Amino acid sequence: MSSSRALAGLALIAMIAATLAACSGSSSDDTRPGSVTSAESSGGSDGWDGNIAIGVGNRKGIDLVTLPTPDQVDVECHGEGDNLTIDVAAPNGWHATLTHGSQTVTIENESLNYPAHDFAESPGAIEAVSRTRSKGSPKQFPLGITWDKPSVGEVEIQVDDDTPPHWIVNSPYDDLDIYMHLNCNG
Repeated sequence: MSSSRALAGLALIAMIAATLAACSGSSSDDTRPGSVTSAESSGGSDGWDGNIAIGVGNRKGIDLVTLPTPDQVDVECHGEGDNLTIDVAAPNGWHATLTHGSQTVTIENESLNYPAHDFAESPGAIEAVSRTRSKGSPKQFPLGITWDKPSVGEVEIQVDDDTPPHWIVNSPYDDLDIYMHLNCNG
């Protein structure tokens, strides 16, 4: 076999392998961008009303609560329906992950040495707010994490939870706050 035929054969095999890899990658890669808006409540008593908020403490700051604009938040949606997972990256190193149906959000911030930790709104707080909300209230979301409302692929996050002891927080108020509405419907 001549060297030119061998090189041509190798080139053909390489092209076929690259094509097969590209095809298989596109069919299994179901990542798509999502969008973010303010949560319905945005943590009213914490002063984050009308904002997208993620962070610790009761003040805005690089190592405290970040109040990004929608274009500063990267939302990636993976899967559909019950298999939906959402990754959120916000300024100042904040990263959050949600899994469909779960009432916890995993949050980390490597730049602040905050390892991944699961946060959830306490059932007692959810019940207390629900009791005080009037029957005719226009609010459609309770505290906590609400999936698939108003449509499938959306999630409302209204969580204020204690930070774990291993997170060294630079604020006398050491709760973690996350308030945002995510949409994976494009």
